[in-house]
Amino acid sequence: MPHPLEAKYGLTSGELLDAIDRRFRLTVALEGAVAEVHFERKIRVGSQEGWIGEFETHDTDGSHDFTLFARSGSPVRVEVKTIRKGAKPKVEVQKTRNAKDDPSSRLYAANQFDVLAVCIGRFTGNWTEFRYAIADRLPRHRIYPNKLKVMHDVPLEPTEGTAWFSRLQEVIDELV
Repeated sequence: MPHPLEAKYGLTSGELLDAIDRRFRLTVALEGAVAEVHFERKIRVGSQEGWIGEFETHDTDGSHDFTLFARSGSPVRVEVKTIRKGAKPKVEVQKTRNAKDDPSSRLYAANQFDVLAVCIGRFTGNWTEFRYAIADRLPRHRIYPNKLKVMHDVPLEPTEGTAWFSRLQEVIDELV
């Protein structure tokens, strides 16, 4: 039985995957979706282990990607990103589009989400691997101090006392 996308577009799964693979923007979008699926798997594990309660996914422009509820009931808003291609792991923290009348509208406000979850699979080859940052501790934009800087180095081995963590549970525990 064909997948609904095969039926909808009249293509085989191989043709659909080839179409994605030949187009840079589709590949970038797919990698973002892959990161979100792997992140949701981590949330489900946290929920089974009891350190995350309920969670919500958001697929709306201008909204963060997930809201997690810690065992205390406190909400934690999470934005998921992937690292950029390059010699060193870096993440670009800005939106795809901006408003015509606001040059800072592509930038995220420092309080727009609580945790930045960065999939480092493009760098390590392991798409289940993430680094997590507390958004409020990330550097700010030099012109718009209430917004986050666009490019951030992502440490492969976070050190204590920084914005970055290797485990989702650690960053949740730090916040709540």
